[in-house]
Amino acid sequence: MSIAIRDFQADDAAGVSALFRAIYGEHYVYPDVYLPSMIRRHNTAGRWHSAVAVSGGRVLGHAALWRDPHCPGSAELALNVVHPDARGQGLATALGRHLRAQGVALGLSMLTIKQVSSHGQSQRLAKTLGFHTTGLLLDYVASPFGQPQPESIVLGCLPLRSRPIPALNWPAAWREWLTPLSRAFGSMPPPAQGPAGGLSIASHGRRLEVGLEEISGGRLREVAALPAGRLVYVRLALGPDAPRAAAALQQAGFVCGGLVPGPEGSWQALLLRGHGRQELALSCPLANRLHQLSQQVAAVAA
Repeated sequence: MSIAIRDFQADDAAGVSALFRAIYGEHYVYPDVYLPSMIRRHNTAGRWHSAVAVSGGRVLGHAALWRDPHCPGSAELALNVVHPDARGQGLATALGRHLRAQGVALGLSMLTIKQVSSHGQSQRLAKTLGFHTTGLLLDYVASPFGQPQPESIVLGCLPLRSRPIPALNWPAAWREWLTPLSRAFGSMPPPAQGPAGGLSIASHGRRLEVGLEEISGGRLREVAALPAGRLVYVRLALGPDAPRAAAALQQAGFVCGGLVPGPEGSWQALLLRGHGRQELALSCPLANRLHQLSQQVAAVAA
């Protein structure tokens, strides 16, 4: 069977939607894929840059660069799916490499990938494509496989341009997993002062996402007092006071989730609270270490 990897064309939309239905039934977390017109619209507007694997006019694989208008220099390698009839032929890898080259051509500085913890193939794909694990997003999204428990996500990052990590005075438990990342991405002197900014909050279902830039004791107390029944993600700007703020949040029951890319080439520390305690199938040593740390802190808090 001859299979071509190419950019998405408008006539592919129905085949892409049918492919997601064939794999995920009614459970895929992003409902846009069930509407061919939305698939075409996202690609026309440049929010998605899709690629397909096609044989005889049949769409057998799909992946896309998903672009966030708030982060113009980066894109997520997402919506990866291959039909069972075509698995084992390296199509997911070929689609990923095609889109990695597209990212370079678009002038992007970073690609990210979210790997479902219960899906070993996505973790193997990220490693094959050269992504480095930077974070573990616990209970992040509803299961795409129809399971009652939310899925945790392994976050991978692939720099297309230099993206050094500020060297800060983190505690030993953090340095243990940060040292390999600093080797992979490079390091830079710590900033003299934190970014000028404030506090933001947004709701994503049960999950609250908090952006914390300018750090003060009052703001940390406000974040610590957020409702205990909600899953809270805090993105902490990596200014000189970040280690102190992270320690204060951990005292309030937050656990370390690693690093996530921030705006304008920056990095942010991720801390979270309100996740469940469960076993995860993680192939990456760094993701495993972050999970172990989160379970240790959660056990102490309990």
